[in-house]
Formats: sequence, structure tokens, C-alpha cells
Amino acid sequence: MKILIAVSLCICSWQISFGQIGNPFKGEDVDTVYYMQLDSFYVTARPLKNYNYTKYENIVNKVYPYADSAVQYIQQLNQLKFEKRKDEKSYKKELEEKLRSTFEDKLKTFTRSQGEVLIDIIERNTNESMYNILKEHKSGSSAFWWNSLSKAYGYDLKDKYQPDNNPTLEKIIQDYETKHKKKE
Repeated sequence: MKILIAVSLCICSWQISFGQIGNPFKGEDVDTVYYMQLDSFYVTARPLKNYNYTKYENIVNKVYPYADSAVQYIQQLNQLKFEKRKDEKSYKKELEEKLRSTFEDKLKTFTRSQGEVLIDIIERNTNESMYNILKEHKSGSSAFWWNSLSKAYGYDLKDKYQPDNNPTLEKIIQDYETKHKKKE
């Protein structure tokens, strides 16, 4: 059966390849040559307001307020000094529970892109990598766990935010900051 199929395919391909004799590009005679004139058109560069720009603009508009409040909490934690380690741990635990009850449901609805932009904005405004922030305020094992999970999704928490890596995002963040800082 396999041989019969192979032989029939060879015969069909042989007939198709010799269906038209001659080469029209070398001036040889052939049965048919199709000719169609197309309308002229111009190719121009894409404007800056393309799909990615609008997508990032929408993401930044949604995510920036959350990132801004996260940066404020991180800065407050950095300024606090505790006499005992026990006091610091209990304060951080209470704060984490408060933040979970306030933000967890909203943050769970974020897409992966929105989460990445959120992390980028936090890293940009704190000038630290997310891994170092987690290591400092949670623990090294927690930072390791979250970094391993993020690597499974193609993101590395140890990499610090670099404006050169995504200039479109940087421009949108700057535009957002200038637009919304004037209102304050």
C-alpha cells in the first residue's frame, strides 16, 4: 500500500513538473504566461503611536498608582529603625497582612505584562532590583523562591531596571509622571 502511494505521488509530481515546456524568462515559447498590473503604493515608517505604545500606555495608566504606593511603603520601611528584631518582624507581618487585604484581589487580576511593568516601575523608582528588595524586607529564601518562579515565566528578578532595554516604556513612564505630577 505504501509503495502504491509513493509511486502515484512520483507520477503526479513528474506530470506537474513537465506540464509547461519552456522558460518564459529566457524568451522561450510557453503555452500561457499570466500578467497582471498592480496599483502603485507607498511604504512608510510606522508612527510612534503603534500597538505596543498604546498597549504600554494603558498598562502604565493602570499599574503606576499601585507601583507608586509600593514605592512609598518600601521607602517608609527603609526609614524605620527598630530596637529589637522581634518588633521589626511583628511590624512587617502586620503590614504584610494589611497590604494583602488591600491589594491582593486587585493584583491577582493583572496580566503577566502588567506584572512585569509593575516590577519595572518599582525597580525604577527605588533604584534597586526586586530581588534585593525582597531579600531585604522578607528573606533570602523568599527572594530565591520568587526569583525561581519568575525565571519560569522568562523574567529575572535579579536584573535591575535599565531604561535602555525598553525605551518605549521609559518614555511612557516619563510622560505619565509629567502629566500626573502637575496635578498634585
